Amino acid sequence: MTENMWTEEELDRAIADQPAGPVFTAEARERALARMVAAGEAPRPVKRWLVAAAAVTLVAGALVAVPALWSDDSGPAASATETLRRAAAATTGQTRPSAGQYQYVVTHSWDLGSATTGAGNPISALFHSVREQWIPADRSAEWLERRATLDRRWLVGSDEQAKTEGDGGLLQEDTSTKERRGPCGDYPDVNEELGGDPDWGKPCAERVGNWGNLNPRFLSSLPTSPQALYDRLWSDSMGHAETALSNAAGVLASPEASPELRSALYQALQNLPDFQVTEATANLNGQVGTALGVHGDVNRYDIIIDPETGRYIGTRWVLLKPGTDMWEGLPAGTVVSFSAVDFAVVDRAGDEPPTK
Repeated sequence: MTENMWTEEELDRAIADQPAGPVFTAEARERALARMVAAGEAPRPVKRWLVAAAAVTLVAGALVAVPALWSDDSGPAASATETLRRAAAATTGQTRPSAGQYQYVVTHSWDLGSATTGAGNPISALFHSVREQWIPADRSAEWLERRATLDRRWLVGSDEQAKTEGDGGLLQEDTSTKERRGPCGDYPDVNEELGGDPDWGKPCAERVGNWGNLNPRFLSSLPTSPQALYDRLWSDSMGHAETALSNAAGVLASPEASPELRSALYQALQNLPDFQVTEATANLNGQVGTALGVHGDVNRYDIIIDPETGRYIGTRWVLLKPGTDMWEGLPAGTVVSFSAVDFAVVDRAGDEPPTK
């Protein structure tokens, strides 16, 4: 049994109706996306993919299935240039926390978990996850993270089918809120070997950072000349457009990136090969922006920005071909890895900003 997929409007409304609660940060998400794209491999099928998993595992199955949100007739490439120029001109800085305050970062995402029933039939459900993080003005002080999976909606299959045929482990997700604390973002259960980060174990002030693990020192090392920034981005991404865009998205998703760097990055992306406007689309909580993306062999990777304010809204992956393996039953045009990020400054760890 396959249920109807959500329309774009239904998905936006469903996400907007969810309360802000515990998430997976944009930095971690973009870091994992960059690793996956750099590896040059499509995600491999496993039984389930949830935000609570490690970063690489998450993004390997971070799928959000909805109808097509884009058109092949995306218009001339110049439309991307004009959109990026407007965003660069409009970009302003994020409010930064003062001593004793915290940077609040919240990311909502819809992620697909897939499995095979005992009868050999594919099933998949859409899981809504949210992650909150409180980063102190003094990064060496204690950070707080909360995350949880909130709800699900069937895309292929149903509760009845899963009960009758077995869910293949798909519905064993833990919906409880997880909380972690640690200085400099070093949470006690983080696997230090994951990704081989050279900064692990170093004092907070001595960490160099990188595209996959952004910090103020790394961000300040990036040039603000658009051409020099593009050359650095392209070189570090080994000439892969999807990796370059993913790395750029990580910077745009960081509240610690300066307005000068954000503006330069939008200008730098004008040089990205085959970078096109794919659609003006609603993302999370009514945030409307323009989607710009690059095509891979199987998926298209988009960033979504508001060109009128220069604000980064989120990312999405779009399936370009009918799905197989973990995407079985999903048509071309299905959105994969749909997420949105927001920032605020709060006085105490655990505080949430007023609802906008």
